[in-house]
Amino acid sequence: DRGITWTLLGGGLPTGWTGKTLIDVTPAAPDMVFASMAHVGSGLGIYRSTDRGDTWTRVTSTNYAQYQGWFSHYVIVSPWDANEVFAGGIDIWRSLSGGSGLSQRSYWYLWYFGTPPAGGPEGPAAYAHADHHYAMYHPTDPDVIYFATDGGVFRTTDGGDTFEGCNGGYQSVQFYNGFSTSMSTAEKAMGGLQDNATVIYEGSIEWRREIGGDGFWSAIHPTDPDLLYGEYYYLNMLRSRNGGDNWTDVSPPEQGSDFSAFSAPYVLSPSHPTVLFAGRSRVYRSDNEGNSWTATNGGDPLDGSNPALSMAISYHSPDTAYVGMAPIYTDASIHRTRDGGATWDDVTGPLPDRYPSDLAVWTGDANRVYATFSGFGTPHLFRSTDGGDNWEDIGADLPDLPTSAVEIDPAHPEIVYVGNDLGVYVSIDGGDSWEPFFSGMPTTMVSDLKVSLPNGKLRVATHGNGIYERDLYDPTGQDVASDEAPERTGSLALRVSPNPLRAGSQVRFSLPRKTSVRLSLCDVTGREIQEITRGSLPAGDHSFALNPGTLARGVYFVRLAAGGETAASRVVYTE
Repeated sequence: DRGITWTLLGGGLPTGWTGKTLIDVTPAAPDMVFASMAHVGSGLGIYRSTDRGDTWTRVTSTNYAQYQGWFSHYVIVSPWDANEVFAGGIDIWRSLSGGSGLSQRSYWYLWYFGTPPAGGPEGPAAYAHADHHYAMYHPTDPDVIYFATDGGVFRTTDGGDTFEGCNGGYQSVQFYNGFSTSMSTAEKAMGGLQDNATVIYEGSIEWRREIGGDGFWSAIHPTDPDLLYGEYYYLNMLRSRNGGDNWTDVSPPEQGSDFSAFSAPYVLSPSHPTVLFAGRSRVYRSDNEGNSWTATNGGDPLDGSNPALSMAISYHSPDTAYVGMAPIYTDASIHRTRDGGATWDDVTGPLPDRYPSDLAVWTGDANRVYATFSGFGTPHLFRSTDGGDNWEDIGADLPDLPTSAVEIDPAHPEIVYVGNDLGVYVSIDGGDSWEPFFSGMPTTMVSDLKVSLPNGKLRVATHGNGIYERDLYDPTGQDVASDEAPERTGSLALRVSPNPLRAGSQVRFSLPRKTSVRLSLCDVTGREIQEITRGSLPAGDHSFALNPGTLARGVYFVRLAAGGETAASRVVYTE
């Protein structure tokens, strides 16, 4: 009865489990239901019902979800043949007997390293990326199936015998903080990706893949772009002297009580590039490019057991550095050293108890430092001009959103960039006021910001939209106030301002000709929750009020359908 009443599905399913279940049905056998079930840390297999869920039988206990039952697994059954079943977790498995007798069809560890061509093979025919979340049959071809993974979209065209990637030009990788760009050449940058290794930019859209796993912080020698540092989880650091062809482990030690963040920070001194600092709950220093390490602060943790999360170092001295500690066991804190790590001062002062996501030190003055914070309901950006002894909240003009990155123009300390869950903002007065700096990129979550000096660009690492770059703000005449760029699809251009939403926000768009339109506010699932306008409109510019009214805090989309085209703009409501 379309959901008016519900019946609890019947016996045969496990009880007392905590995990995740995904269900599929097929028109080839309308009474048959398949369920992929898993504990948090292990798969339970596939259960099948032949009576619409009244009773169930486990048809396989194959642990295809392995250690990720909480995260990635599914089951799908062919619309044409109820005996053909695919299950995914870490890899892809297939059954030709109704879910029993699963055989493994893909192997995640076969992926290619180096520089695969855009749209070219990412591995051999048995490769599909790890961590499978969903699959879908082609509507008319039973041999074509698409698979959604942590590495993008993969496809089989022969019913699961071979696989190929469909990711050429699909810009959706998720960068972590710790992106780096060369100080000596514009054609070298580097960053770590969620579950997609560490990647190196070498001047083309095809980035080089190295190290493997989850990639995190990175560093490039200031004068030798072939001397690189990379990281995988929990501060496992590697160094390459030949541009990434070979890697040597240079991880700092881990004492018994050390606690490292999943994405743990380290920095390379620009003025003395043999010097590095790296942070667990203790901060370590190396004076020989990572060959050996010494615990700073007399061997003591900086603030108990909390791990380091963010880090920055002076451009002119390896003795001045700052580190932000994550609030895991105690409150968040910021610490400073001016003697190379022999001692550290707690300079937290009035800063909020939120994750200190990023730190930036101006090239001309190691006492001019900025700090960003995540979370909601507290300030997100602070400035100090005395090395952290005093802090000033300078984020009043910024939206109340998690803020992840800050960068200072090396030549103009009054020009500061900040990145948050909406995009990039710029200040031309040292942080006293802010304007959007969105032009050329979608509304997206920013992970890190870096100035590329050789070509005068700001590079933006995002969580889900790859990397963007644009010219640095020109203090001699660029009009920042006009930079709140529309989001465009085809001939449609859609702008929402102010964003985050508040009373008085406007939706603006232009039509090339008279046409019927429908303008809606939708939730993140695409469900329309508010119709703004519908009807025929003439060519030209149009503006409609968007009143958030009783909206809950969250992310929404304004969607415009006009003349057979659609455009959408991501908006946030934080009140």
